[in-house]
Amino acid sequence: MDAVVVDVEANASVTHLGLRRRLLTLGLPLWEVLSPQQRIALLGHELGHFTHGDTRHGMVVGTACRSLSTWLYYVRPMPNPNVIQAITNLACVPLRLLITAVMALLDLLTARASQRGEYLADGAAARTGSTEGAVGLMDRLMVTDSIVTTLQRETNSRRLRGTGRGGEQNTDGLWEALVAHLGSVPESEFERRRRVGALRGHSVDASHPPTHLRRRLLLDGTPVPATVTADTARTERIAGELADVRGTLAREVVRDGYGDL
Repeated sequence: MDAVVVDVEANASVTHLGLRRRLLTLGLPLWEVLSPQQRIALLGHELGHFTHGDTRHGMVVGTACRSLSTWLYYVRPMPNPNVIQAITNLACVPLRLLITAVMALLDLLTARASQRGEYLADGAAARTGSTEGAVGLMDRLMVTDSIVTTLQRETNSRRLRGTGRGGEQNTDGLWEALVAHLGSVPESEFERRRRVGALRGHSVDASHPPTHLRRRLLLDGTPVPATVTADTARTERIAGELADVRGTLAREVVRDGYGDL
């Protein structure tokens, strides 16, 4: 990887930046609730998209998807427009429709390859962080809505308390509260989510196969041990490297509200 970005999404992804550079984006809320081996499985999964030549993460299609998403962002309608802005919004309608149509076409043409890529990346996650770590990662992915709800509750609570010393809002223990909440979720709730996911075909998004099928494929195969292990020293070095980012993102989330960034 040539660059790593840490944001506040409960997700992770990889993409190309131009012709040669690769970008890894880690969502801190997801990272925080994972065990060390689940984190390694997550990295194994994301890097596995490059290893197996996943079309949507490749240089051509991946860059195209990213560019189209950026263009769509810039031509989005301006809220509460004045007269000139309203005219601009109307003028951008054909361009928005064209970009949306091309993105839909790319999704359609790469859907099967993308789903195959997810299964292969899951295999990379298991080989890297162990089958147990990869399965645990998928269980966490099934409760991302709970991660979002907990962060919204915690940030709103801190905003309502007002400011503390130096006029800053209290951000202490934000990520710890998130970890504590996910740690208190009983196994019965995870099992309920699995059954609901099997009935509804739960997936992270349309490009991903249903999570219960991905999980079942790993469990039906021969369990594999981790090729990369998270010893105490390595875990502490990673935590130290992320310490400043954790503080910065906690302040931004509490200041601006989660979901509004």
